[in-house]
Amino acid sequence: MMKSKLEQRAERISAAVDAFRCPICASPCHFVRPLTLKCETGHAFDVAKPGYLFLLPHGVKTKYEQGLFEARKRLIETGFFDGLTAQIVPLINRFNKAEIQMVDAGSGEGSHLAHLLAQSEKKVRAFGFDIAKEGVRQAARDYGEAIWAVADLANMPLQTGQTDVILNILSPASYQEFARILTDDGILIKVMPETNYLTELRAFFYEENTYSNGRVHERFKETFTILHEERITYERELNRVELTDLMEMTPLGWHITEEKKAALLQKTPQKITVDYKLVVGAKHNLDLK
Repeated sequence: MMKSKLEQRAERISAAVDAFRCPICASPCHFVRPLTLKCETGHAFDVAKPGYLFLLPHGVKTKYEQGLFEARKRLIETGFFDGLTAQIVPLINRFNKAEIQMVDAGSGEGSHLAHLLAQSEKKVRAFGFDIAKEGVRQAARDYGEAIWAVADLANMPLQTGQTDVILNILSPASYQEFARILTDDGILIKVMPETNYLTELRAFFYEENTYSNGRVHERFKETFTILHEERITYERELNRVELTDLMEMTPLGWHITEEKKAALLQKTPQKITVDYKLVVGAKHNLDLK
């Protein structure tokens, strides 16, 4: 008999139970069939119906709504981020291990991680964590190759020193916690906007068309030694539907009136600049418990 999606997701979590630690008391976990992750002191977390874990002590209201994540997935499926994915895959394949553990910290609706897993040559035990339940629910619905959980990036539900790769793509970071879960030879792959990221939207919607990632870059270096960094810049021509999705998913479009958005959409198709800084780091020698 074919197993349900929920059963398949639960089996994947069960197989990776040694990687988890309780987000409440930090003790090791075990899996109680059919659907419960439980720690040694009794804290229990059930696998939700779509197949994800909720690993927060209480619910959190975020500004991220379902429509944003649906728009993000549609845009990623057009290849909008392929230039970025192409640079990250070789960084994953470099590990000389039969299997690596990878975490997407700020995974959203899961498309970035799913695309990387599909292209990686490595066997990967993958986790996608985000504080927005709407995104994690969608990720569990659409992608079965990873373990998805609603989790706090400042209190990761994983054991110390077991993760080989952390992805942090256009998302807030918790560098001390990232360093804690990484192996000694593990890497953090951080992607941040560069000066011309979506410059066409900035120019159209805002009088101030400048952006600097200097502060983000300096914070990265407080905990991580930079091994490699590069700038990734390319242009994509977007049609009306794609541009609508981009405005839905980016914070640049969140506070813009519908009239202003409609004015921009009259100019489609339109070339949009994608401009990132990709930084790869190894943790400093810190005493992290």
